[in-house]
Amino acid sequence: MKGSKRYAKATICCMAVLASGLVLSCSDDWDAHYDGVPRPTRTLWQEITARPELSDFAKLLKGYGYDKFLDSGQRYTVWAPSGSIDTTLVTGEDMTPDEVMEQVVKNHIARGVIAASSVVNDTIKVLNGKPMPFVSEGGVPHFNGSPAKSFNIECSNGDLHILDCQAVYNNNVWSYLRQDADFSNITDYLYSFNKLEFVPELSTPGGVVNGEQVYTDSVFVLTNELWGQIGYLNDEQRDYTMLVPVNDCWDRLVDKFKGFYHYSEDEEPELADKYACRSILDALVFETRSQSSTSDYWESTSGKLFYRPQDAGGLFEGTEAIGCSNGQILKAADVNLSPYQVLNSDIVVEAENIGEYLLTANYYDENKDRPVFVAAANTGVSSSYYMKFTSTNMLRGATVTYAIPNVLSCAYDIGIVFVPMNLTRNGWSSSIDTKKGRVDVELNDKYTKEKLEVEGIEIPGDKVDTIWVARGHQFAYCDYFPDRVSMEDAKISLKIVSTPKRSESDYTRDLYIDCILLKPSIDGDLSDEE
Repeated sequence: MKGSKRYAKATICCMAVLASGLVLSCSDDWDAHYDGVPRPTRTLWQEITARPELSDFAKLLKGYGYDKFLDSGQRYTVWAPSGSIDTTLVTGEDMTPDEVMEQVVKNHIARGVIAASSVVNDTIKVLNGKPMPFVSEGGVPHFNGSPAKSFNIECSNGDLHILDCQAVYNNNVWSYLRQDADFSNITDYLYSFNKLEFVPELSTPGGVVNGEQVYTDSVFVLTNELWGQIGYLNDEQRDYTMLVPVNDCWDRLVDKFKGFYHYSEDEEPELADKYACRSILDALVFETRSQSSTSDYWESTSGKLFYRPQDAGGLFEGTEAIGCSNGQILKAADVNLSPYQVLNSDIVVEAENIGEYLLTANYYDENKDRPVFVAAANTGVSSSYYMKFTSTNMLRGATVTYAIPNVLSCAYDIGIVFVPMNLTRNGWSSSIDTKKGRVDVELNDKYTKEKLEVEGIEIPGDKVDTIWVARGHQFAYCDYFPDRVSMEDAKISLKIVSTPKRSESDYTRDLYIDCILLKPSIDGDLSDEE
Protein backbone atom coordinates (compact mmCIF):
# COMPACT_ATOMS: atom_id res chain seq x y z
CA MET A 1 0.00 0.00 0.00
CA LYS A 2 2.85 2.34 0.82
CA GLY A 3 4.43 1.74 -2.56
CA SER A 4 1.12 2.54 -4.27
CA LYS A 5 0.98 5.95 -2.61
CA ARG A 6 4.54 6.76 -3.63
CA TYR A 7 3.64 5.84 -7.19
CA ALA A 8 0.62 8.12 -7.11
CA LYS A 9 2.62 10.99 -5.72
CA ALA A 10 5.38 10.63 -8.26
CA THR A 11 2.94 10.38 -11.13
CA ILE A 12 1.53 13.74 -10.13
CA CYS A 13 5.02 15.23 -10.21
CA CYS A 14 5.55 13.93 -13.73
CA MET A 15 2.24 15.38 -14.87
CA ALA A 16 3.20 18.76 -13.49
CA VAL A 17 6.34 18.81 -15.60
CA LEU A 18 4.45 17.72 -18.71
CA ALA A 19 1.80 20.33 -18.09
CA SER A 20 4.19 23.26 -18.03
CA GLY A 21 4.36 23.59 -21.82
CA LEU A 22 0.59 23.73 -22.10
CA VAL A 23 0.32 26.27 -19.32
CA LEU A 24 2.78 28.61 -20.97
CA SER A 25 1.02 28.37 -24.31
CA CYS A 26 -2.24 29.49 -22.69
CA SER A 27 -0.74 32.42 -20.78
CA ASP A 28 -1.39 35.08 -23.42
CA ASP A 29 -5.09 34.20 -23.70
CA TRP A 30 -5.34 34.08 -19.93
CA ASP A 31 -3.74 37.52 -19.60
CA ALA A 32 -6.02 38.94 -22.31
CA HIS A 33 -9.05 37.51 -20.53
CA TYR A 34 -8.32 39.73 -17.52
CA ASP A 35 -7.06 42.78 -19.38
CA GLY A 36 -8.45 45.71 -17.42
CA VAL A 37 -10.50 43.46 -15.13
CA PRO A 38 -9.49 42.59 -11.56
CA ARG A 39 -7.91 39.15 -11.42
CA PRO A 40 -9.28 36.49 -9.08
CA THR A 41 -7.11 36.20 -6.00
CA ARG A 42 -8.01 32.69 -4.84
CA THR A 43 -6.29 29.66 -6.29
CA LEU A 44 -8.29 26.60 -7.26
CA TRP A 45 -7.27 24.91 -4.02
CA GLN A 46 -8.32 27.91 -1.93
CA GLU A 47 -11.66 28.11 -3.71
CA ILE A 48 -12.33 24.40 -3.23
CA THR A 49 -11.48 24.46 0.49
CA ALA A 50 -13.67 27.54 0.99
CA ARG A 51 -16.77 25.61 -0.09
CA PRO A 52 -18.19 23.17 2.52
CA GLU A 53 -20.00 21.08 -0.10
CA LEU A 54 -16.60 20.20 -1.59
CA SER A 55 -15.01 19.07 1.69
CA ASP A 56 -14.95 15.38 0.78
CA PHE A 57 -13.35 16.10 -2.57
CA ALA A 58 -10.85 18.47 -0.93
CA LYS A 59 -9.86 15.80 1.59
CA LEU A 60 -9.24 13.36 -1.24
CA LEU A 61 -7.19 15.86 -3.24
CA LYS A 62 -5.00 16.63 -0.25
CA GLY A 63 -4.52 12.94 0.53
CA TYR A 64 -3.12 12.40 -2.95
CA GLY A 65 -0.95 15.51 -3.10
CA TYR A 66 -3.05 17.53 -5.52
CA ASP A 67 -3.47 20.42 -3.08
CA LYS A 68 0.06 21.57 -3.98
CA PHE A 69 -0.62 21.67 -7.71
CA LEU A 70 -4.03 23.30 -7.45
CA ASP A 71 -2.44 25.91 -5.21
CA SER A 72 0.39 26.67 -7.64
CA GLY A 73 0.75 28.84 -10.74
CA GLN A 74 0.00 25.95 -13.05
CA ARG A 75 -3.37 26.22 -14.77
CA TYR A 76 -6.03 23.54 -14.47
CA THR A 77 -9.75 23.09 -14.83
CA VAL A 78 -11.47 21.16 -12.04
CA TRP A 79 -14.92 19.58 -12.16
CA ALA A 80 -15.45 19.18 -8.42
CA PRO A 81 -18.19 16.78 -7.29
CA SER A 82 -20.22 18.08 -4.36
CA GLY A 83 -21.27 15.96 -1.41
CA SER A 84 -19.88 12.55 -0.57
CA ILE A 85 -17.29 10.84 -2.74
CA ASP A 86 -17.66 7.16 -3.50
CA THR A 87 -14.35 5.25 -3.48
CA THR A 88 -15.87 1.80 -3.72
CA LEU A 89 -16.30 -0.31 -6.82
CA VAL A 90 -19.71 -1.28 -8.15
CA THR A 91 -19.29 -4.52 -6.22
CA GLY A 92 -18.90 -2.59 -2.96
CA GLU A 93 -15.22 -3.47 -2.60
CA ASP A 94 -12.88 -0.63 -1.70
CA MET A 95 -10.77 0.76 -4.51
CA THR A 96 -7.01 0.41 -4.33
CA PRO A 97 -5.06 3.69 -4.00
CA ASP A 98 -4.17 3.48 -7.70
CA GLU A 99 -7.83 3.07 -8.60
CA VAL A 100 -8.85 6.05 -6.46
CA MET A 101 -6.22 8.13 -8.23
CA GLU A 102 -7.34 7.05 -11.70
CA GLN A 103 -11.09 6.83 -11.24
CA VAL A 104 -11.78 9.75 -8.92
CA VAL A 105 -8.96 12.30 -8.63
CA LYS A 106 -7.56 12.35 -12.17
CA ASN A 107 -11.05 11.80 -13.59
CA HIS A 108 -12.13 15.32 -12.55
CA ILE A 109 -9.14 17.46 -13.56
CA ALA A 110 -7.77 18.62 -16.91
CA ARG A 111 -4.80 20.77 -17.85
CA GLY A 112 -5.45 24.30 -19.06
CA VAL A 113 -8.51 26.51 -18.68
CA ILE A 114 -11.79 25.16 -20.09
CA ALA A 115 -14.84 27.36 -19.74
CA ALA A 116 -18.46 26.19 -19.75
CA SER A 117 -21.45 27.71 -21.49
CA SER A 118 -25.08 26.88 -22.17
CA VAL A 119 -24.09 25.61 -25.62
CA VAL A 120 -20.80 23.88 -24.77
CA ASN A 121 -20.14 20.80 -26.92
CA ASP A 122 -16.64 19.46 -26.42
CA THR A 123 -14.63 16.42 -25.47
CA ILE A 124 -12.07 16.94 -22.74
CA LYS A 125 -9.04 14.79 -22.10
CA VAL A 126 -8.64 14.60 -18.32
CA LEU A 127 -5.48 13.69 -16.45
CA ASN A 128 -6.09 9.94 -16.57
CA GLY A 129 -6.16 10.13 -20.37
CA LYS A 130 -9.90 9.51 -20.71
CA PRO A 131 -11.90 11.54 -23.25
CA MET A 132 -14.81 13.03 -21.30
CA PRO A 133 -17.80 14.72 -23.00
CA PHE A 134 -18.46 18.27 -21.76
CA VAL A 135 -21.76 19.19 -23.38
CA SER A 136 -24.88 21.24 -22.81
CA GLU A 137 -28.10 19.37 -22.03
CA GLY A 138 -31.16 21.58 -21.67
CA GLY A 139 -28.94 24.61 -21.34
CA VAL A 140 -26.98 23.06 -18.44
CA PRO A 141 -23.35 21.96 -18.89
CA HIS A 142 -22.87 18.25 -18.18
CA PHE A 143 -19.52 16.57 -17.57
CA ASN A 144 -19.71 12.95 -18.71
CA GLY A 145 -23.37 12.91 -17.70
CA SER A 146 -23.00 14.75 -14.39
CA PRO A 147 -24.74 18.20 -14.40
CA ALA A 148 -22.87 21.28 -13.24
CA LYS A 149 -24.84 23.27 -10.66
CA SER A 150 -22.23 26.05 -10.68
CA PHE A 151 -19.70 26.72 -13.36
CA ASN A 152 -17.06 29.15 -14.62
CA ILE A 153 -15.87 30.00 -11.10
CA GLU A 154 -12.72 31.86 -12.05
CA CYS A 155 -9.61 31.33 -9.98
CA SER A 156 -6.12 32.73 -10.24
CA ASN A 157 -4.86 29.53 -11.84
CA GLY A 158 -7.85 28.13 -13.68
CA ASP A 159 -11.58 27.46 -13.73
CA LEU A 160 -13.73 25.54 -11.24
CA HIS A 161 -17.02 23.85 -12.16
CA ILE A 162 -19.08 22.30 -9.36
CA LEU A 163 -20.97 19.12 -10.23
CA ASP A 164 -24.14 17.80 -8.65
CA CYS A 165 -22.44 14.42 -8.25
CA GLN A 166 -19.34 12.47 -9.03
CA ALA A 167 -18.63 12.02 -12.76
CA VAL A 168 -18.76 8.50 -14.12
CA TYR A 169 -15.43 6.82 -14.80
CA ASN A 170 -15.18 5.28 -18.27
CA ASN A 171 -13.74 1.85 -17.55
CA ASN A 172 -11.38 0.21 -19.99
CA VAL A 173 -11.36 -3.55 -20.35
CA TRP A 174 -8.75 -3.98 -17.61
CA SER A 175 -10.41 -1.80 -14.99
CA TYR A 176 -13.92 -3.09 -15.71
CA LEU A 177 -12.89 -6.61 -14.75
CA ARG A 178 -12.81 -5.47 -11.10
CA GLN A 179 -16.23 -3.87 -11.36
CA ASP A 180 -18.20 -7.08 -11.78
CA ALA A 181 -18.28 -9.61 -8.94
CA ASP A 182 -19.18 -12.31 -11.48
CA PHE A 183 -15.63 -11.94 -12.83
CA SER A 184 -13.80 -12.17 -9.49
CA ASN A 185 -12.14 -15.54 -10.18
CA ILE A 186 -10.52 -14.62 -13.49
CA THR A 187 -9.79 -11.11 -12.19
CA ASP A 188 -8.00 -12.43 -9.12
CA TYR A 189 -5.82 -14.50 -11.42
CA LEU A 190 -5.06 -11.64 -13.81
CA TYR A 191 -4.43 -9.07 -11.09
CA SER A 192 -2.14 -11.45 -9.19
CA PHE A 193 0.52 -10.55 -11.76
CA ASN A 194 0.36 -6.82 -10.93
CA LYS A 195 3.68 -5.43 -9.80
CA LEU A 196 4.97 -1.98 -8.91
CA GLU A 197 8.39 -1.41 -10.43
CA PHE A 198 10.70 1.37 -9.27
CA VAL A 199 11.78 3.74 -12.07
CA PRO A 200 14.97 5.54 -10.96
CA GLU A 201 15.18 7.80 -14.04
CA LEU A 202 11.80 9.35 -13.16
CA SER A 203 12.53 9.61 -9.45
CA THR A 204 14.09 12.57 -7.61
CA PRO A 205 17.60 11.85 -6.24
CA GLY A 206 18.17 12.89 -2.64
CA GLY A 207 21.84 12.13 -2.06
CA VAL A 208 23.96 9.11 -1.25
CA VAL A 209 23.69 7.23 2.03
CA ASN A 210 26.15 4.46 2.88
CA GLY A 211 27.27 4.40 -0.71
CA GLU A 212 23.76 3.98 -2.13
CA GLN A 213 21.59 6.52 -3.95
CA VAL A 214 18.45 7.51 -2.07
CA TYR A 215 15.45 9.35 -3.48
CA THR A 216 13.27 12.06 -2.01
CA ASP A 217 10.44 11.09 -4.33
CA SER A 218 10.32 7.55 -5.73
CA VAL A 219 8.36 6.73 -8.86
CA PHE A 220 6.77 3.28 -9.12
CA VAL A 221 5.04 2.15 -12.30
CA LEU A 222 2.35 -0.53 -12.36
CA THR A 223 3.29 -3.45 -14.60
CA ASN A 224 1.78 -6.85 -15.33
CA GLU A 225 3.71 -9.55 -17.20
CA LEU A 226 0.52 -10.86 -18.83
CA TRP A 227 0.01 -7.59 -20.71
CA GLY A 228 2.97 -8.41 -22.95
CA GLN A 229 1.50 -11.84 -23.67
CA ILE A 230 -2.26 -11.39 -24.11
CA GLY A 231 -2.55 -7.62 -24.72
CA TYR A 232 -2.25 -4.30 -22.91
CA LEU A 233 -5.84 -4.28 -21.73
CA ASN A 234 -5.31 -0.95 -19.94
CA ASP A 235 -4.14 0.86 -23.10
CA GLU A 236 -6.71 3.44 -24.17
CA GLN A 237 -5.38 3.48 -27.74
CA ARG A 238 -6.22 -0.18 -28.39
CA ASP A 239 -9.53 -1.78 -29.34
CA TYR A 240 -10.00 -5.15 -27.67
CA THR A 241 -12.73 -7.74 -27.63
CA MET A 242 -12.32 -9.89 -24.52
CA LEU A 243 -14.39 -12.96 -23.83
CA VAL A 244 -14.77 -13.11 -20.03
CA PRO A 245 -16.26 -16.20 -18.35
CA VAL A 246 -18.25 -15.70 -15.16
CA ASN A 247 -16.93 -17.46 -12.08
CA ASP A 248 -18.51 -20.89 -12.39
CA CYS A 249 -17.76 -20.98 -16.13
CA TRP A 250 -14.13 -20.03 -15.47
CA ASP A 251 -13.87 -22.80 -12.87
CA ARG A 252 -15.28 -25.37 -15.30
CA LEU A 253 -12.78 -24.34 -17.96
CA VAL A 254 -9.86 -24.55 -15.54
CA ASP A 255 -10.91 -28.04 -14.45
CA LYS A 256 -11.22 -29.13 -18.10
CA PHE A 257 -7.81 -27.76 -19.08
CA LYS A 258 -6.11 -29.15 -15.98
CA GLY A 259 -6.66 -32.62 -17.40
CA PHE A 260 -3.97 -31.78 -19.96
CA TYR A 261 -1.55 -30.72 -17.21
CA HIS A 262 -1.57 -33.86 -15.08
CA TYR A 263 1.84 -33.73 -13.42
CA SER A 264 3.45 -36.51 -11.44
CA GLU A 265 3.25 -36.46 -7.66
CA ASP A 266 6.84 -35.21 -7.52
CA GLU A 267 5.83 -31.84 -8.96
CA GLU A 268 4.12 -28.90 -7.28
CA PRO A 269 0.31 -29.29 -7.53
CA GLU A 270 -0.02 -25.57 -8.38
CA LEU A 271 1.60 -26.16 -11.78
CA ALA A 272 -1.60 -27.60 -13.25
CA ASP A 273 -3.63 -24.54 -12.27
CA LYS A 274 -0.89 -22.18 -13.43
CA TYR A 275 -0.65 -23.52 -16.97
CA ALA A 276 -4.36 -24.31 -17.33
CA CYS A 277 -5.30 -20.71 -16.55
CA ARG A 278 -2.63 -19.34 -18.85
CA SER A 279 -3.76 -21.60 -21.72
CA ILE A 280 -7.39 -20.51 -21.39
CA LEU A 281 -6.35 -16.87 -21.74
CA ASP A 282 -4.97 -17.66 -25.19
CA ALA A 283 -8.57 -17.97 -26.40
CA LEU A 284 -10.08 -14.93 -24.68
CA VAL A 285 -8.47 -11.73 -26.01
CA PHE A 286 -8.72 -10.33 -29.55
CA GLU A 287 -7.55 -7.06 -31.10
CA THR A 288 -10.74 -6.03 -32.86
CA ARG A 289 -9.14 -3.81 -35.49
CA SER A 290 -6.66 -6.55 -36.43
CA GLN A 291 -9.34 -9.00 -37.58
CA SER A 292 -9.51 -9.49 -41.33
CA SER A 293 -12.79 -8.61 -43.01
CA THR A 294 -12.12 -11.21 -45.70
CA SER A 295 -11.39 -14.15 -43.38
CA ASP A 296 -13.80 -16.52 -41.64
CA TYR A 297 -11.40 -16.72 -38.71
CA TRP A 298 -10.72 -14.45 -35.77
CA GLU A 299 -7.18 -14.60 -34.39
CA SER A 300 -6.57 -14.09 -30.69
CA THR A 301 -3.65 -12.00 -29.44
CA SER A 302 -1.92 -15.31 -28.68
CA GLY A 303 -2.25 -16.47 -32.29
CA LYS A 304 -5.14 -18.93 -31.85
CA LEU A 305 -7.67 -19.10 -34.69
CA PHE A 306 -11.44 -19.48 -34.19
CA TYR A 307 -13.89 -20.04 -37.00
CA ARG A 308 -16.70 -17.46 -37.20
CA PRO A 309 -16.86 -16.90 -33.42
CA GLN A 310 -19.92 -14.62 -33.74
CA ASP A 311 -22.04 -17.25 -35.50
CA ALA A 312 -24.34 -19.80 -33.86
CA GLY A 313 -22.20 -22.40 -32.15
CA GLY A 314 -19.19 -20.05 -32.27
CA LEU A 315 -16.96 -18.97 -29.42
CA PHE A 316 -18.95 -15.77 -28.74
CA GLU A 317 -22.42 -17.33 -28.82
CA GLY A 318 -24.73 -16.35 -25.95
CA THR A 319 -22.51 -13.59 -24.59
CA GLU A 320 -23.54 -10.16 -23.26
CA ALA A 321 -21.62 -7.23 -24.76
CA ILE A 322 -20.36 -4.58 -22.32
CA GLY A 323 -18.88 -1.43 -23.83
CA CYS A 324 -15.54 -0.19 -22.51
CA SER A 325 -13.37 2.80 -23.37
CA ASN A 326 -10.93 0.61 -25.32
CA GLY A 327 -13.22 -2.07 -26.69
CA GLN A 328 -15.77 -4.46 -25.27
CA ILE A 329 -16.16 -7.32 -22.84
CA LEU A 330 -18.26 -10.31 -23.86
CA LYS A 331 -19.70 -11.66 -20.61
CA ALA A 332 -20.13 -15.43 -20.89
CA ALA A 333 -22.11 -17.78 -18.66
CA ASP A 334 -20.83 -20.67 -20.77
CA VAL A 335 -17.97 -20.92 -23.25
CA ASN A 336 -17.92 -23.52 -26.01
CA LEU A 337 -14.18 -24.08 -25.87
CA SER A 338 -12.37 -27.38 -26.29
CA PRO A 339 -8.80 -27.65 -24.97
CA TYR A 340 -7.83 -29.05 -28.36
CA GLN A 341 -8.77 -25.69 -29.92
CA VAL A 342 -6.06 -24.04 -27.82
CA LEU A 343 -3.58 -26.79 -26.99
CA ASN A 344 -3.29 -27.85 -30.61
CA SER A 345 0.32 -26.83 -31.12
CA ASP A 346 2.53 -29.46 -32.67
CA ILE A 347 5.68 -30.49 -30.86
CA VAL A 348 8.45 -30.35 -33.45
CA VAL A 349 11.93 -31.57 -32.54
CA GLU A 350 14.29 -30.45 -35.29
CA ALA A 351 16.92 -33.14 -35.87
CA GLU A 352 19.60 -30.54 -36.60
CA ASN A 353 19.32 -29.16 -33.04
CA ILE A 354 21.72 -31.83 -31.80
CA GLY A 355 23.12 -29.61 -29.07
CA GLU A 356 19.68 -29.22 -27.51
CA TYR A 357 17.60 -32.32 -28.18
CA LEU A 358 20.02 -35.11 -29.11
CA LEU A 359 20.61 -37.27 -26.04
CA THR A 360 22.69 -40.06 -27.59
CA ALA A 361 24.03 -41.03 -31.01
CA ASN A 362 25.51 -44.51 -30.86
CA TYR A 363 27.33 -46.82 -33.25
CA TYR A 364 29.30 -44.24 -35.17
CA ASP A 365 32.95 -43.36 -34.89
CA GLU A 366 33.36 -39.79 -33.68
CA ASN A 367 36.06 -39.03 -36.21
CA LYS A 368 34.85 -41.00 -39.24
CA ASP A 369 31.10 -40.87 -38.86
CA ARG A 370 30.27 -37.47 -37.56
CA PRO A 371 26.66 -36.30 -38.03
CA VAL A 372 26.32 -34.09 -41.08
CA PHE A 373 24.36 -30.87 -40.90
CA VAL A 374 22.67 -30.37 -44.31
CA ALA A 375 21.08 -27.13 -45.51
CA ALA A 376 18.12 -27.72 -47.81
CA ALA A 377 16.18 -24.50 -48.33
CA ASN A 378 12.97 -24.42 -50.39
CA THR A 379 12.69 -28.20 -50.54
CA GLY A 380 9.87 -28.89 -48.09
CA VAL A 381 12.28 -29.67 -45.25
CA SER A 382 11.18 -27.94 -42.05
CA SER A 383 13.42 -25.05 -40.98
CA SER A 384 15.44 -25.74 -44.18
CA TYR A 385 17.87 -28.16 -42.49
CA TYR A 386 18.17 -31.89 -41.74
CA MET A 387 20.71 -34.24 -40.19
CA LYS A 388 22.51 -37.23 -41.67
CA PHE A 389 23.76 -39.84 -39.21
CA THR A 390 26.12 -42.56 -40.45
CA SER A 391 27.66 -45.65 -38.88
CA THR A 392 30.65 -47.86 -39.69
CA ASN A 393 29.62 -50.35 -37.03
CA MET A 394 29.72 -53.86 -38.46
CA LEU A 395 26.58 -55.02 -36.67
CA ARG A 396 24.14 -52.12 -36.63
CA GLY A 397 23.32 -48.96 -38.47
CA ALA A 398 23.10 -45.45 -37.05
CA THR A 399 21.21 -45.02 -33.77
CA VAL A 400 20.00 -41.76 -32.24
CA THR A 401 17.91 -40.81 -29.22
CA TYR A 402 16.11 -37.46 -29.01
CA ALA A 403 14.43 -35.82 -26.05
CA ILE A 404 10.76 -34.97 -26.60
CA PRO A 405 9.97 -31.82 -24.57
CA ASN A 406 6.76 -30.30 -23.22
CA VAL A 407 4.45 -33.26 -23.77
CA LEU A 408 0.97 -32.73 -22.29
CA SER A 409 -1.12 -35.46 -20.68
CA CYS A 410 -3.20 -36.11 -23.78
CA ALA A 411 -3.13 -38.16 -26.99
CA TYR A 412 -0.61 -37.50 -29.77
CA ASP A 413 0.05 -38.85 -33.23
CA ILE A 414 3.80 -39.46 -33.36
CA GLY A 415 5.74 -39.24 -36.61
CA ILE A 416 9.26 -38.97 -37.94
CA VAL A 417 10.02 -36.96 -41.07
CA PHE A 418 12.71 -38.69 -43.15
CA VAL A 419 14.64 -37.18 -46.07
CA PRO A 420 15.83 -39.11 -49.18
CA MET A 421 19.52 -39.59 -49.90
CA ASN A 422 19.51 -37.48 -53.06
CA LEU A 423 18.55 -34.25 -51.30
CA THR A 424 21.92 -32.57 -50.83
CA ARG A 425 23.09 -29.16 -49.71
CA ASN A 426 23.18 -28.27 -53.43
CA GLY A 427 19.58 -29.38 -53.98
CA TRP A 428 18.18 -32.52 -55.56
CA SER A 429 20.90 -34.65 -57.15
CA SER A 430 20.20 -36.88 -60.15
CA SER A 431 23.55 -38.64 -59.75
CA ILE A 432 22.70 -40.16 -56.36
CA ASP A 433 20.57 -43.28 -56.30
CA THR A 434 17.93 -43.34 -53.61
CA LYS A 435 17.68 -46.24 -51.21
CA LYS A 436 15.02 -47.43 -48.88
CA GLY A 437 15.43 -47.44 -45.13
CA ARG A 438 14.23 -49.53 -42.24
CA VAL A 439 14.10 -48.50 -38.61
CA ASP A 440 13.07 -49.70 -35.18
CA VAL A 441 11.60 -47.03 -32.91
CA GLU A 442 11.36 -47.02 -29.14
CA LEU A 443 9.39 -44.38 -27.21
CA ASN A 444 10.50 -44.21 -23.57
CA ASP A 445 8.34 -42.72 -20.80
CA LYS A 446 10.21 -42.45 -17.51
CA TYR A 447 7.02 -41.53 -15.65
CA THR A 448 5.23 -44.81 -16.35
CA LYS A 449 8.38 -46.86 -17.08
CA GLU A 450 6.61 -47.99 -20.23
CA LYS A 451 8.16 -48.41 -23.66
CA LEU A 452 6.38 -48.26 -26.98
CA GLU A 453 8.36 -50.37 -29.44
CA VAL A 454 7.67 -50.47 -33.16
CA GLU A 455 9.96 -52.63 -35.29
CA GLY A 456 10.67 -52.93 -38.98
CA ILE A 457 9.24 -49.60 -40.14
CA GLU A 458 9.91 -49.28 -43.88
CA ILE A 459 10.99 -45.93 -45.31
CA PRO A 460 10.42 -45.56 -49.11
CA GLY A 461 13.37 -43.18 -49.34
CA ASP A 462 12.24 -41.43 -52.53
CA LYS A 463 10.72 -38.25 -51.03
CA VAL A 464 10.50 -36.15 -47.89
CA ASP A 465 8.17 -38.48 -46.02
CA THR A 466 6.37 -38.50 -42.67
CA ILE A 467 6.33 -41.98 -41.16
CA TRP A 468 3.71 -42.29 -38.42
CA VAL A 469 4.97 -44.39 -35.56
CA ALA A 470 1.83 -44.25 -33.42
CA ARG A 471 -1.68 -42.86 -33.62
CA GLY A 472 -3.46 -41.47 -30.58
CA HIS A 473 -0.75 -42.43 -28.12
CA GLN A 474 -1.90 -41.31 -24.67
CA PHE A 475 0.63 -39.81 -22.27
CA ALA A 476 -0.48 -40.33 -18.66
CA TYR A 477 1.67 -37.51 -17.27
CA CYS A 478 2.46 -34.02 -18.43
CA ASP A 479 6.13 -33.15 -18.99
CA TYR A 480 5.50 -29.49 -19.79
CA PHE A 481 8.33 -27.34 -18.42
CA PRO A 482 8.83 -24.36 -20.77
CA ASP A 483 11.67 -23.01 -18.60
CA ARG A 484 13.60 -26.29 -18.59
CA VAL A 485 17.33 -25.58 -18.75
CA SER A 486 18.58 -28.96 -20.00
CA MET A 487 16.86 -31.62 -22.07
CA GLU A 488 18.73 -34.19 -20.00
CA ASP A 489 15.84 -33.74 -17.55
CA ALA A 490 13.17 -34.61 -20.13
CA LYS A 491 11.25 -37.73 -19.18
CA ILE A 492 10.09 -38.57 -22.71
CA SER A 493 12.51 -39.66 -25.42
CA LEU A 494 12.43 -41.35 -28.83
CA LYS A 495 15.12 -43.79 -29.97
CA ILE A 496 15.55 -44.44 -33.71
CA VAL A 497 17.68 -47.37 -34.89
CA SER A 498 18.60 -48.06 -38.52
CA THR A 499 18.31 -51.86 -38.87
CA PRO A 500 19.27 -52.97 -42.44
CA LYS A 501 22.15 -55.45 -42.64
CA ARG A 502 25.26 -54.69 -44.64
CA SER A 503 24.20 -57.35 -47.11
CA GLU A 504 20.96 -55.51 -47.92
CA SER A 505 22.33 -53.32 -50.67
CA ASP A 506 18.92 -51.83 -51.54
CA TYR A 507 18.79 -50.20 -48.09
CA THR A 508 20.80 -47.45 -46.49
CA ARG A 509 22.12 -47.95 -42.97
CA ASP A 510 22.34 -44.19 -42.49
CA LEU A 511 19.60 -41.99 -41.03
CA TYR A 512 18.41 -38.88 -42.86
CA ILE A 513 16.11 -37.13 -40.39
CA ASP A 514 14.31 -33.82 -40.79
CA CYS A 515 12.36 -33.75 -37.51
CA ILE A 516 10.25 -35.65 -35.01
CA LEU A 517 6.62 -34.56 -34.95
CA LEU A 518 3.92 -34.92 -32.30
CA LYS A 519 0.43 -33.72 -33.23
CA PRO A 520 -2.33 -33.49 -30.58
CA SER A 521 -4.96 -36.03 -31.54
CA ILE A 522 -8.61 -36.56 -30.63
CA ASP A 523 -9.22 -40.34 -30.56
CA GLY A 524 -6.10 -40.77 -32.65
CA ASP A 525 -7.76 -39.18 -35.69
CA LEU A 526 -5.77 -36.50 -37.48
CA SER A 527 -7.88 -33.86 -39.16
CA ASP A 528 -5.15 -32.91 -41.64
CA GLU A 529 -2.93 -35.88 -42.32
CA GLU A 530 0.18 -35.44 -44.36
